[in-house]
Amino acid sequence: MIFRGWWNTRLHSIGFLSDFRVTITLRKEFIVSKIGTFIHSVIVGLLLLGCLSVAQAGAPGPYRLVFMDISELPYQDGQKLAIELRKMDKLSEVQKDGCFMCNGAKDNDEIDFIYLYSVPVGLSVDDLRKAVNGDDDAKRRMQTVLNQFADAQGANVDGLLIYLHQEGKVTIYTMDREIGSKLKAETKPVKTRLLHSSLDTLLEKAAGKLNRPV
Repeated sequence: MIFRGWWNTRLHSIGFLSDFRVTITLRKEFIVSKIGTFIHSVIVGLLLLGCLSVAQAGAPGPYRLVFMDISELPYQDGQKLAIELRKMDKLSEVQKDGCFMCNGAKDNDEIDFIYLYSVPVGLSVDDLRKAVNGDDDAKRRMQTVLNQFADAQGANVDGLLIYLHQEGKVTIYTMDREIGSKLKAETKPVKTRLLHSSLDTLLEKAAGKLNRPV
């Protein structure tokens, strides 16, 4: 009886130790799992932060643009529309979500500066009309002006957005400051004149085609 009692106690102790070891093992596995999850989260966070930093470092920044209307009479409404659009705080959400050109609230982070009232010396409406009609020499002359231009602070421009209103349509031509690069075009059918929201969309698409090295 004494031996049996001792043996039962021994077995109980062994069972307790076994359960204790299992508990310790499970806790270790749980802790290791938590540490692994934490390390994984830290690594993913660092990678995302690194990607964001690289993306921000590689961004070319806000645009510096020139806008010119080369339309013939009676379609010369581009400068007036662009100035009105630039003075707006925002567009109606029904018309467009966000506004590329609006700067009435002085909080536009898309465009640093746009020449609307005056343009760099040397840009010619006649040469630009020839350029959009395929005159390569005229195009290169205008691109040379853009390429060599710098303001009083030494800042350059990214390129020129050329507005051409013809019967039934408006086209925005994108001219890079890179001499010899091709003109690119965005066109929208129109009955009389563009809505401000439509002009904003055209200008945003046209500006997006500029080659802007980081």
